[in-house]
Amino acid sequence: MENSYNLMDIRQLYGLNQTDFARKANMSRELVSKIENGKVEMKKPTWKKVQRFLQDNPLTKNSQDVNILGMPSHFHSELRHTYLESRREHKNDPVSQLVPLVGIKAQAGYVKAYEQVDYMDTLEKYSLPPGVNSLGAIWRYFEVDGDSMEPTLSAGDVILATMVHPEDWADVKNFSVYIIHTSDKLLVKRIYKKSPVEWVLISDNDEQYPQVPLKLEDVKQVWQLRRHIRSKAPQPKEFRIIA
Repeated sequence: MENSYNLMDIRQLYGLNQTDFARKANMSRELVSKIENGKVEMKKPTWKKVQRFLQDNPLTKNSQDVNILGMPSHFHSELRHTYLESRREHKNDPVSQLVPLVGIKAQAGYVKAYEQVDYMDTLEKYSLPPGVNSLGAIWRYFEVDGDSMEPTLSAGDVILATMVHPEDWADVKNFSVYIIHTSDKLLVKRIYKKSPVEWVLISDNDEQYPQVPLKLEDVKQVWQLRRHIRSKAPQPKEFRIIA
């Protein structure tokens, strides 16, 4: 995850989307996307290309202190201090915290085009709630569709989630809520790890929605629920007035 965060950090530092960064760094956009999404590790040839990109495109303050294996270490301490101050300002900038929302109408497109920068740029983006530290994670908002997770989650509710990188799928917590991106759909379910290669997806509304087995080979992405934003207040229970 460190390498994926650092590559995204470098790219955003230069104000480049994945396509432009890939072209300038002599890499494929698909490789940049997979590294940032945690699907592949950054290999030595890629490190060298990133180093060459930084050397060929120097920034006077910002580009010399990104923590990536093999980076030059001979820069002056005052330059490092200036960089850190710049990064603090950047991270406190509300614009830098905007997170894509995968709404109900956008889910079919997201399933097919989630790795395409041009598509991701079309999604609405919103800031993170107060108190949420965005550092080191990839965030998404997902809008809930259907009633399979009633009464916990209702249609129109919004989930704020962080990506679970494939190497961490073994650490998925049984019976916790996740967004599972398969080859043809997005699912909001509880996960039970039946085996290292198969999960069972569980709906809270289990009377109407039976449990579903899922092979991990069919999983594209996994997102862990971090915050739940209700679309409407829950109905109050019935009260008997006795005062």
